[in-house]
Amino acid sequence: MRAALRLCSLVLALVAGVGSLPAHAETRAILVGVSRYQSASIPDLAGPANDVSAMERLARSLGASDIVTLADGAVTRSSVETAIHDMGQRSRSGDWVLFYFSGHGAQARAQNPDETDGAYDQFVPLPGFDPVGQDPESFIVDKDFYAWMKRYLPQDVAILMVVDSCHSGTMHRAIDLRTFAFTPRIAFRPGEARAIELVARPGPRLGALGADATPGVVPGEIAVPRREDLPNLVYIGASRDDQLALEAALPQEGAPQRGVLTYALEQALSLPGSNDQSPVADLDGDGLVTVVEIGSYLNSQVRMLTAQRQESTLFFPAGWAERPVFAAVPVPRLSFDLPAPYVMIAGQGDDLATAPQDAAWQLAASSNDADFLWLLGSREVLRSSGDVVASGIASQAAFAGVMDKWQAILTLRPLVSELAMRLTVNPLGSDALYGEGAPIAVALARTRRSGGPRYATVFNLASDGTVQLLYPLAPDGGGQLDDALQQSLLETVVVPPFGVDHLVALATPEVPEALRAALRNADGQRAAGGLAALIRAELKKGRGKASLSIAELYTGN
Repeated sequence: MRAALRLCSLVLALVAGVGSLPAHAETRAILVGVSRYQSASIPDLAGPANDVSAMERLARSLGASDIVTLADGAVTRSSVETAIHDMGQRSRSGDWVLFYFSGHGAQARAQNPDETDGAYDQFVPLPGFDPVGQDPESFIVDKDFYAWMKRYLPQDVAILMVVDSCHSGTMHRAIDLRTFAFTPRIAFRPGEARAIELVARPGPRLGALGADATPGVVPGEIAVPRREDLPNLVYIGASRDDQLALEAALPQEGAPQRGVLTYALEQALSLPGSNDQSPVADLDGDGLVTVVEIGSYLNSQVRMLTAQRQESTLFFPAGWAERPVFAAVPVPRLSFDLPAPYVMIAGQGDDLATAPQDAAWQLAASSNDADFLWLLGSREVLRSSGDVVASGIASQAAFAGVMDKWQAILTLRPLVSELAMRLTVNPLGSDALYGEGAPIAVALARTRRSGGPRYATVFNLASDGTVQLLYPLAPDGGGQLDDALQQSLLETVVVPPFGVDHLVALATPEVPEALRAALRNADGQRAAGGLAALIRAELKKGRGKASLSIAELYTGN
């Protein structure tokens, strides 16, 4: 695959050393975070400082001992270039280097437009950047990062690169600003990029160690190497080119702002997986986290954490899909269970002043702390993603059904494993809003065939919490998956009540009798409570051979 290194999204490069690592191999890290900007035209961010702290903890859990941190005013073009150069000087064959940047991304008119990069350059504005009075020390273009890695880091040193920023994008559904709690990491809106033209910047200033250490390199000239010129680089982008990279308070209970993909990466390597010994990103439970596993896991998590508004992308060299991303897998260190979500009730009476003792939710002190907002006047339930997730909710019993469903989904979210199969909503995808009468089709797409039979169990959790068993029904027998790449499960049209439905598919090596019995008993009722525990038990019993996919369907007028 070929692609220019872009800062259009959170970029993740996960690399294991070539062959087995020497006994003396070390882990090193450069962590850069920019939260505060001097220009009035660039809003400050709350998340980068928290991201950098989380990445330092993660790096140490992976054995990093040589860690350099640059924050806010200490971040300049020269300081970042020098840090990469000096790290290359200290690195030895078999080492791997983590380079991490968290902050705003931006676009500017390209000085030399070409077919590869198009009409715009992607860049990160540093604390001192001002679009009017530009200082070359106050911004770094994507080509600079690429050239520095090629020039200063030896080819026998592996690179892990994470850039948590974006350069452009849109929102695919309308946002209800009463509850939208995400912040885009974009310094200037896409239209504003047409008015920005960057001043000339210097070429590499320091002596070459990597692939640029060859005769014939003109001092000060920036070559634009191709992706395949860096054979030790894999990267995962946080969002597609038409999406924004977002930060938010993750998970619940007033957690600090975090970049969504950085948070997902921390969970991927710190939460326990199906075998309880390796991280949850070890999707097949074999004790290793491969390039394709980390890419698949992050893609699922980013979609669900952002209500389908952001989707990561994966690029890696040919033959690297099954390559471990680290020489050693870290021991999980985070708690799996999340607290019950916080709810704000608008127009509540005295009987709703506190949450019931056995409720799957907690009462929020203010709307800023709320994950969900129940509007008694309009009978709507809104989520912090800015979506109306349920309508026609007029009683506490009805609201309890909605929250039981969401507690089940939030509990299952970290366990989603779509390496073998994925639910799809057609024809517009899961990120679109389907209006009344719109046709929808749900299909189960197999992404990988593995040894042995797989039995599918598919059900819907409607917006009001009603359980609907979809597959297998009586004509479907045991529900064993065939070798078809895609199997149609449901074709229908949208009808009220509107909100967010969650379609859940579990594929297991054995028939999940207990789960299916529970689904048959719950069919047609608001009875989502208890389903998450049954699914977790089936995933654990599957020992890495079970898969879980959750698709979201957004409906409304």
